[in-house]
Order: sequence, then C-alpha cells, then structure tokens
Amino acid sequence: MQPLRIPGGWSVMFNQFSALDPETLPPEDRRWLVTFVEDILHIYTDHTRKRNKRVETQRLAIDLGWYPDGDPEGAFRLEAILDGDWINPLLSFTSRSRQEIVDTLECWLFREFMPNYFIEEEVFRRNHRNRT
Repeated sequence: MQPLRIPGGWSVMFNQFSALDPETLPPEDRRWLVTFVEDILHIYTDHTRKRNKRVETQRLAIDLGWYPDGDPEGAFRLEAILDGDWINPLLSFTSRSRQEIVDTLECWLFREFMPNYFIEEEVFRRNHRNRT
C-alpha cells in the first residue's frame, strides 16, 4: 500500500492505492486489471453549520482512480467533489506519476482544505482561479 498522510476529520471509504509505479509495470502484466482501476481511493469529510436558523450540511470528497480502467496507456485522476457534484469537481488533477498524485493529494489535504471548513463553492472557485 502507498503510505499517505491524512489529517484528522477525514474518513476513508476505501483505499486500494498501491505503491506500485505504473511506469515500471509491463503492459501485459495482469496487475493492470486489479491495481489500476477506477476505484482506488475515496476519502471524505462532512461539515455542518447553522445559518439563518437552519442547519446546513456539506460533504467534501477526494477520489482517486485510473482512467481508462485497467489500461496501461491511462493515467491517475484525482478529484475533489463537493456534495456529490461529479460533473463539476472543485479540483481535478491527472498524472501517470504516483508520486505527483501523492504530492497533490497532500497539498489539497494540508493546504487547500486545511483547516477543515464549510466551503462556499463560488468563493472557493473564484479564489482558486486567481491563484493559478
């Protein structure tokens, strides 16, 4: 398994993130079919706040998969998903490098979403655009 630093407040739904580097695996190796798949890692954190006498809840998830599933020509895709909106991820990153994925994941966890907070989607998107 790939060692990961995940801060408190996050829950792991599943983790099959292997320390196996895709660049070292021959295309005919059967591990492509079980290691480099769409469902590699899924973590989430829930937030609740009271606003205007109403309770609001929010779920931020970070998902990692390999696309296309099992394809030696594919790549990792890391996405930050707010409230199940898979069509419009808050952040998205694609790479064939396992280490780039780990570095990006940790950047998101320890910089983009730290401390854990209720995300105002429009503000987040505007601020993120201004930084890039």
